[in-house]
Amino acid sequence: MTAASPRLSSPPSLIGGWYPWYVAGMLAVAHLVSFVDRFVLSLVMEPLKLDLGISDTELGLLQGTGFVILYVVAAVPLGRLADQVNRRNLIVVGIVLWSIATALCGLADSFGSLFLARLGVGFGEAALVPAAMSLLAAYFRKEQLGRAVSLFTTGASLGKSAAMIGGGAVLALLVAQGGLMLPGVGNLQPWQGTFVIMALPGLVLALVIALTLREPPRAEVSDPRARPGFGPAIAHARQHRGAYIPHVAASIAVVLLVQTIAAWSATFYVRLFDMTPSQAGLLVGGVILVAGPLGHLSGGWLTDRFARNGAPSPAAPVMAIGLLGAIPAMLVFAFSRDVATSVIAYGLLNFSLTMGAPASLAGVQMLTPPAMRGVVTSVFLAIVTLVGIGFGPPLVGAITDFVFADPDKLNLSLLAMVLVVACFGATMAMASRTAFGKTMRALG
Repeated sequence: MTAASPRLSSPPSLIGGWYPWYVAGMLAVAHLVSFVDRFVLSLVMEPLKLDLGISDTELGLLQGTGFVILYVVAAVPLGRLADQVNRRNLIVVGIVLWSIATALCGLADSFGSLFLARLGVGFGEAALVPAAMSLLAAYFRKEQLGRAVSLFTTGASLGKSAAMIGGGAVLALLVAQGGLMLPGVGNLQPWQGTFVIMALPGLVLALVIALTLREPPRAEVSDPRARPGFGPAIAHARQHRGAYIPHVAASIAVVLLVQTIAAWSATFYVRLFDMTPSQAGLLVGGVILVAGPLGHLSGGWLTDRFARNGAPSPAAPVMAIGLLGAIPAMLVFAFSRDVATSVIAYGLLNFSLTMGAPASLAGVQMLTPPAMRGVVTSVFLAIVTLVGIGFGPPLVGAITDFVFADPDKLNLSLLAMVLVVACFGATMAMASRTAFGKTMRALG
């Protein structure tokens, strides 16, 4: 007979008033900045490709694998730290590290040096989500957690939009003035200068968070099975693997499609609609600015609604709806050659896919005892990031290079990815419901 999951006493209440929502808002801003620094590369891929002489496969490696390697390696130890040390300070250190690494991307002059700088971006960003999820779960009740997480994940969409719109404006300015003169370094190409300038807001944000966010008290842990640590966390996940495995598989599908579409969308418009990188960035950023937050907030609201109504898994139907809804939008996006129709389809595609993001993260918190959330969230992130980001963008580049052998067939590579992955992810999400409900009841 399986042992019941340990129960934990609650920490002193910090729930209520405006401050928890201020915390959620500041964490959302941190998420926004992290995605600016992660996705500004997708804006400058075409000039970068021409300047460095690299292939679509190498572009995909820079977008995915280069970011993922240290992100995955660092995620678990940093997640364990999030269960043991001051989470605010951990986030501040991460922001400083990834901002410096983003600036170093601007100093790169080869595929190898740019790949190394992308490793640094991934390492710094690995600290954010485990610590942020642990903070949100400490500040919000289960019935509010979906909305709090959706606010946090909305920062990701706004960050992608800011990378495209803000980065597009910076790139256009630097193109007009012939680059960026950096004292002690010399004149940087416009794409290099864009990295340097877009790295600066993170350093300001780190100072604001250090001065204004309070570390909440942690829950008291009386049962040794519920104490922080990698071993107890993995034992808990193994005990409830019937819920975790399909939920993680569905989450991988969501992350893979969200990140892959975001990585290649500006290049899609450059190649298929003959736009400049700045024009494509402004268009893509404008669409994401509207569709992304609507998708995230709708997904969080639906997750909370399913939770209030007693659904076995509040997260599963939200992820399934979003993934299946992406298929018709992707079909129109892939084949339309009318800009207005393409933009509408791209907005619907982003809306559908981003619905699943808050549900996937909130679901992990619902399945996990408080003292284990940092470790479990970090392992979850390591897995979904390794597969979703590490393989998604490079695979699209490889399909374009070696299957279609035509850069202008990027639309078909993206369509193939969405058709296969969305169907798989929706199936896994719905398969998780029964075991998910049992785990939630065991945790009380």
